[in-house]
Amino acid sequence: MGSGSSLLPYGAGAASCFAAANVFRTIFASQLTGAELDENIDLSLRTYNKSNAGDSSPLNFPVDLGETHLVGLGAIGHGSLWALARQSGLSGRLHVVDHEAVELSNLQRYVLAGQAEVGLSKAALATNALRSTALEVEAHPMKWAEYVARRSDWVFDRVGVALDTAADRLAVQGALPRWIANAWTQEQDLGISRHGFDDGQACLCCMYMPTGKSKDEHQLVAEELGMPEAQDEVKTLLQSNTGVPNEFVARVATAMVVPFEPLAAFVGQPLRSFYQQAICGGLVFQLSEGSRLVRTVVPMAFQSALAGIMLAADLVKHSAGFPMSPTTSTRVNLLRPLGSHLHDPKAKDSSGRCICSDEDFIAAYRLKYGCAVEQLSNGSA
Repeated sequence: MGSGSSLLPYGAGAASCFAAANVFRTIFASQLTGAELDENIDLSLRTYNKSNAGDSSPLNFPVDLGETHLVGLGAIGHGSLWALARQSGLSGRLHVVDHEAVELSNLQRYVLAGQAEVGLSKAALATNALRSTALEVEAHPMKWAEYVARRSDWVFDRVGVALDTAADRLAVQGALPRWIANAWTQEQDLGISRHGFDDGQACLCCMYMPTGKSKDEHQLVAEELGMPEAQDEVKTLLQSNTGVPNEFVARVATAMVVPFEPLAAFVGQPLRSFYQQAICGGLVFQLSEGSRLVRTVVPMAFQSALAGIMLAADLVKHSAGFPMSPTTSTRVNLLRPLGSHLHDPKAKDSSGRCICSDEDFIAAYRLKYGCAVEQLSNGSA
């Protein structure tokens, strides 16, 4: 579907996500509170203004992304790739970073993956998706930390973040990119935030500063596998990325009160793969006929896709030198009618614990980018 007279994909892609959300709210109206439908949506993805969104004529323009990174090629990353692959006139070098391969349980939320892509490196899939563009795509099938360690040049002009955890986001900000666009989905909303570092505004770390003690990944996984006593074993399996042994899978089956045979296929696979497919993918729920309820939060496809489209739009706008609202969060709740005010300004963390208040980090950032700091953190070309 087109979007007015423009050939840009962002409005049309967002419109399809809003439409899917309204279908969802229609079907599940009895299970949702306040799930009224949208009567009319007129939203600019250039400004995220809802009123008078159509005042500015749609623009079709060439954009040089320079050297841009997209970190995280999951469901949100797929939304970004979908949009970037459909905008004409893009050039520059795009680094895509993700260490995982596409799994069967991903297909319900990945807009670019089908059955044929199961087992394919996510970085390789991204390269394939952008093959028809003029972008020079460099695939890095590894974690961000490994990529940074291997890279001799630690200057990162523009980074799009589509990662799952707060810890992973903190790691990206710790590498001190010049400018970051961060997309997320969570239970109540999805959104995009924009971050400089040495501009007196909230950096990405400010958004995810821990306020109390939280459980580590290995603790959460052990509990959801029904074996909280196996935390140390789970931690070792996660850190080593070794395949789960037969005996471990058998114990999970016993703990979950499900037959071992359907889980036997996971023997030898990394624990994360086993966990994602058996728990997040719903296999244990099916095997237990719904008697074994495990609370996992998995965004729906239209939520992840919209967050990804918004991320791609902000990367392109920043590259094109459009005026930006740095460190401003834009939030959308697709389980409710679109609100009138989507912007949610975030203040710099006031505790003084964040790295953007640390003189050593500030000095390192200024040394990297010099006098161009203020200019580029405001989105100027």
